[in-house]
Amino acid sequence: MIKNIFTDYIKATNITCSQKANSYIKALDILGLLIKHEPHGFNDCKDIWKVESVERLYQLYVFVLQQSKKKDHNLWVIDGIAKSYLANGFCSAALKSFMTFLVEFKFEQRLLNNLNEEGVPITLNYLSCLLDGIEHTEGRDVVREVNVRTNQNVFRKVILRIYNQSCCITGLNIPEINRASHIVPWAENKKIRLDPANGLCLSATYDAAFDKHLISLDDDYRIIISKTINDYYTSNSANEYFIKKQGMKINLPNTYKPNKDFLEIHRNNCCL
Repeated sequence: MIKNIFTDYIKATNITCSQKANSYIKALDILGLLIKHEPHGFNDCKDIWKVESVERLYQLYVFVLQQSKKKDHNLWVIDGIAKSYLANGFCSAALKSFMTFLVEFKFEQRLLNNLNEEGVPITLNYLSCLLDGIEHTEGRDVVREVNVRTNQNVFRKVILRIYNQSCCITGLNIPEINRASHIVPWAENKKIRLDPANGLCLSATYDAAFDKHLISLDDDYRIIISKTINDYYTSNSANEYFIKKQGMKINLPNTYKPNKDFLEIHRNNCCL
């Protein structure tokens, strides 16, 4: 299961898609064979896909990196397995990517599990919940290296889940063109970045309009069209996509309805 999810993760987060995914999967499978042949203290890592500890993977990563830098790779070689996977850094690169994936996957599962009970507020802190049980500095550093994209991926999955993959204005349920829109922008308040009540599921056009403050929502979750659109955009398309939607109530999720305080902040930045 984890192997398949990791494969999808690599395809979704890399431009080279399938080529890099296949290379990383093969590298980790080969690493498992190398460990079975000669564990070097990593008996618990013979099946890489069952290792859940980021810290333990980091310890293996350091060892693999050391081996890849040695000119003589006879210490860890099996007939029929290309030395290049170790020597050229494929195994260490794949391990580093797998660690990043596990950090995101663990947090995502904890966050999504917290959504299973209606009305339970999000109280998880991204880094602190992932650092549980990780004592060594190196392992903690791996967690801290997870970048902004990781947080955004988790937020998107949560928002699409609670909105049933559908745009809250149009009902369009094509996830590929729907966006997880922040009500209060990502950069303005770190504390509410992952709060589902700070999100809306909007199709691309409405996401852009909301982001540019051309539309907003009132406290009854009804659409407000900005003065800019009403005064300057009078085409049939603008009328159909925007002006006719003035006062329309959006489709609301069963849990984590948009926070009205956040909506007020958004309205204050609009030209209404």
